Amino acid sequence: MMRRSDTSGTKRLGLAAVEMAMLLPIFLMLLMGVMDAARLFWTQGVVRDAAFEGARMAVLNETSLDQIETEVREKLLAGGVNQDSSVEVGPREPSRPVDVTVSVPFDFLVIDNLIPSMADWCSRVTATAVMTHER
Repeated sequence: MMRRSDTSGTKRLGLAAVEMAMLLPIFLMLLMGVMDAARLFWTQGVVRDAAFEGARMAVLNETSLDQIETEVREKLLAGGVNQDSSVEVGPREPSRPVDVTVSVPFDFLVIDNLIPSMADWCSRVTATAVMTHER
């Protein structure tokens, strides 16, 4: 009777190993997908903050376009986004809204291999901030 329970315990351990071997890759892909989505949301936040900072500087009369672009790029680097960015500043006229658009490329690590259409949907992260030029 002891041998019987001993072999049945060994079979159960083998079954657990097989189940883990089957489920671990699925779990890891889900985990990496969550990390990709978190990177996307984090990048969106950094780009949005950089656009806001650029708009805040754009409403000042003393700043040049080069200073605005430099400030936006520094804000992106401080947030950990070091891809090539494009910064567009709209017309700066008194009592008119000024818009600053910041765009950076974004590459998924795992999701684009699992869902190819997702990479086309979000290949760039773009944010626009608008403030009124009061002077």
